[in-house]
Amino acid sequence: MSKDQVDEQGLSAQSSRSQSPQQQQRRNKQFQIDFFIEWKYIKSDELKNILEDVKSQYDIKSIQLNRNNQIPGLEGTAFSIIESDDSKLNLQLEAINKILSLIEQKKNQVFEMMMLIPEGTVSYLIGTSGKQIKNIQLETKTDIVVVNAINKFSLRSVKIAGESNCIYNAIKLITNKLHQRGITEDDYLKRAEPLDPGKVITKVQLVFLDVIIDYILKNKEIEKKYQIKMKAKNIDEIPIKYKFKKGEEILQLVGTLKNVQEAIKQIIHKISSEFKKLEFDIRVVMPANFASKLIGAKGCQIKELANKSKGAQIKVMSDKDDSDIGLYCLVQVIGSVERKQEATVLILEQIECFKNGGPVLESGKYINENHGQEFKNNMQIQDMKQKMLDQNNQLIRQKSSSSRSIRRLRSRSESNKRHKKSKKSRSTSSNKRKIKQNPFQTKLVVPTYLIEQIKKKLNRIGREEGVYIKGDDREFRDEFVLKLRGEMKNCLTVIQHILIEQCKLQRR
Repeated sequence: MSKDQVDEQGLSAQSSRSQSPQQQQRRNKQFQIDFFIEWKYIKSDELKNILEDVKSQYDIKSIQLNRNNQIPGLEGTAFSIIESDDSKLNLQLEAINKILSLIEQKKNQVFEMMMLIPEGTVSYLIGTSGKQIKNIQLETKTDIVVVNAINKFSLRSVKIAGESNCIYNAIKLITNKLHQRGITEDDYLKRAEPLDPGKVITKVQLVFLDVIIDYILKNKEIEKKYQIKMKAKNIDEIPIKYKFKKGEEILQLVGTLKNVQEAIKQIIHKISSEFKKLEFDIRVVMPANFASKLIGAKGCQIKELANKSKGAQIKVMSDKDDSDIGLYCLVQVIGSVERKQEATVLILEQIECFKNGGPVLESGKYINENHGQEFKNNMQIQDMKQKMLDQNNQLIRQKSSSSRSIRRLRSRSESNKRHKKSKKSRSTSSNKRKIKQNPFQTKLVVPTYLIEQIKKKLNRIGREEGVYIKGDDREFRDEFVLKLRGEMKNCLTVIQHILIEQCKLQRR
């Protein structure tokens, strides 16, 4: 990461070894490592006994429960490993490894651990476009999510799911990276605040034809009514590598997010009324490094925005690497007047939310409680995909072998060829009967509340995909076991539908 990139993210470009005397004074005297674990994995009394046991084995200043780090609205226990001597960092990590192994012995399953880090170190840990956190996941074979900030909670939660040795490797990597960078008092003082559209000042830029911009700027009542400032800018003033139409310019609006959103609604309405024969789209100028965030994993974020705007077509127009700082791209919105208005308002709020570091949760209870289960389900899907890939490779090899045989037998008579085709057809029919007699079967563990919400939709998806879905007789406190039977690709489709519905409910 370059110095300019580091400064852009508001981080110190120096490591702990090369800090100035002033920075050394701001650095915490104790490199404290904080954690939080939910009670569904281990009870408070059990954890307290484990911590006391480990403390007796290692020469560390303090290993204790920490009520100050209790996540609001989430049932669990926070604990800290405190040592003022930096040379004992490896000893702290050994103690963490011992704690994790003892927790795993209690549960003997994949579980989650939350590492609590200062708000000021979050962007450093994630890295440009999330590259650093992705590399840590791949290297340690864990599933890691940096949870959105929680209102009135000073630390940021990093959820790590996997087996205890994998979780330990991830914690070790994260701890060493933060220790190398150095943690200061300023990192702990930084707070994430909820986005207030009525207070946050934003600068929005939209691309229109110059005749449209001239018409808008002449309507001074928009500026007065919504208390904003508007002006035209040349497209050459913004670093966007995109082929604009002749006569296009940029309209810039500055004001509170709420007022700018209302002003843009009015602008879109006026344009559609004045230029009825002119087909126009809305193109929002956005920092290029927000492109992947706005699109979301497999397009889920941009699809959700389209659904909320009742069917507007939204497209991120970018040929730039979204890791580039200081560059911009365009977000295009197409649809009816109402859809353009609604989609543009949502996009502006989302962009401002990215600038603010992401949405701030009102309480810890909104944290994805089924993250660990999603990790297990994802592993199941990966295993199934690998099986399907192996089967496809086998079929390709068989097809290749069959093709070579056909080429060698071309000299044979037409009757023999028809005979072989008929034999092959009978063999294929026999294989299909065998598949029907021995269908693919799997089980999926899902939250009970999810089944209650999507029961009817689940039955419909099962009928459409030809998959038999049945609940297991065994009962759990918060989870439900589904049995799926049918063709493998159809079962995978049903599982994907279930996970998508689960993500939608969690976002709500």
